[in-house]
Amino acid sequence: MKRITYILLFVFSVVMTARAANANDTIHTLRAAMDIYGYQPKQALQIIDSALIVGNIDEVQAEQCQARIYGMTLMREQMDSLLGGPTDIRLDSAQAIAMRLLTNNTIKTSLTRLRDVYEILAYTERMQNDTMGWLYRSRQLVDVCRQIGPEAETDALRTEAEIGAALYAMGHEEEGMAKVDSVLALLNDKCRFNELDAFIVASRRKITMLGSHDRYAETLPLARRIIERLDDYESDPERYHDNSHREPKTDQKRADYIRFYRNQAQNYITAAYASLGEHGNMLTAFRQIEIGVRDATAREHIARYNALQQQMETERQREATHRAETSRRVILIISLLILLFAINVFVQWRKTKKQNRILAQQITEAVEYKDKYRELKPTSNSKLQASNFSELSDAELSAYLHDLIENEKLYLNPMFERQTLIDITGLSKERIGAAFSQGSEYERLTTLVRELRLSHAVRLMNEHPEMSLEQVCTASGFSNTVSFYRSFKTKFGMTPSEFRGTKN
Repeated sequence: MKRITYILLFVFSVVMTARAANANDTIHTLRAAMDIYGYQPKQALQIIDSALIVGNIDEVQAEQCQARIYGMTLMREQMDSLLGGPTDIRLDSAQAIAMRLLTNNTIKTSLTRLRDVYEILAYTERMQNDTMGWLYRSRQLVDVCRQIGPEAETDALRTEAEIGAALYAMGHEEEGMAKVDSVLALLNDKCRFNELDAFIVASRRKITMLGSHDRYAETLPLARRIIERLDDYESDPERYHDNSHREPKTDQKRADYIRFYRNQAQNYITAAYASLGEHGNMLTAFRQIEIGVRDATAREHIARYNALQQQMETERQREATHRAETSRRVILIISLLILLFAINVFVQWRKTKKQNRILAQQITEAVEYKDKYRELKPTSNSKLQASNFSELSDAELSAYLHDLIENEKLYLNPMFERQTLIDITGLSKERIGAAFSQGSEYERLTTLVRELRLSHAVRLMNEHPEMSLEQVCTASGFSNTVSFYRSFKTKFGMTPSEFRGTKN
């Protein structure tokens, strides 16, 4: 029983070890995918798939990430090509996934996850030029942000600017402009990154709204204000640090963020001067753009190299994860097989032990019955005790010899044989042989002697458990243990060791 317990404990420890095998010690996390999805959507999707396999995220989180990657990546043609469909199929895919997520209870009961889904829907519907859908989803998004509380107020303001832009596009120009202006007023002097980002989004929306009516002169102060805020952020990033999910997490990503929006603001300024006919100012602004483009090109080459390195590392990690998962499955299968084998061995052991116990009881009862029968059996009459054996029939002579061997315990002598009876009785070997072959249940003398020795061995093992099997063998008249074990097994169907084991 102890052996089976140890086996079960070993299997349990192996299975637990396999299940705990460093699932989180990989680069396959939601954060890793979201850090690169803008410019490396394919790699981001691979990371999401791997994160799902190793258990870092659940299926609902995976679908949320996929929807964001499909709908909000900047590498739009690459994503459309990857999905194997027409232009903007990525938006249709993102929208379909997001709509499905809205019916999921996990999403419906989590305001933060619901916010994420509404944000994806609002963005995709804006990109699809579905102004009504854009407005509807933006209002839902604002409601959810306000339910979340003060920590989501900036997200609510960013979305209020989207609502203003949607209203403006639908012809409600004064209402839309007023809403965007109110958001800008609240965000203008805020010094947290999330608020800075919301200010830039609202400013871009207003610049687009003004440009649609050739009000370029009004776009200049907005574009300059974006550059001023970015310069301030660049000079003192710690002052803007808020640990929001939108904030760049590395110096390089922060530099990329600043460069991107600074160049965009310069584009607004250049376009405004061009439209106003101020060519000198336009050329100055254009030169600033050229400087930014050269820097961006250099950065692009470096980014491509880093992306290639990251892709190689991702593939290496993916292969390592696959190998580890395969190893865990193999270990689990082997462990289960060992467990099943151990259970089978245990069941068979219990079954055999039960059968042996019953058999041992039957053997003991049979020997006890013979002993009791011998005690009740009447002693040999004078005829059987007479010296004239010629008067005895074969049956009477065999009974006499049986009693003689048993009562005098002649069988306990390992040297006992037919010659011993010849010496004691004076009978010929032929007469003794005929008595057993013709008048006894035992066809041969050796058979009777073996039966008596085995019965004696059973009594010794029952009455003297302290005796070793070798001592039992010798005390029962057997000349060697091989003969003892073989005779016992043949007679009773179990070895002396198994018989004795039933007593423990």
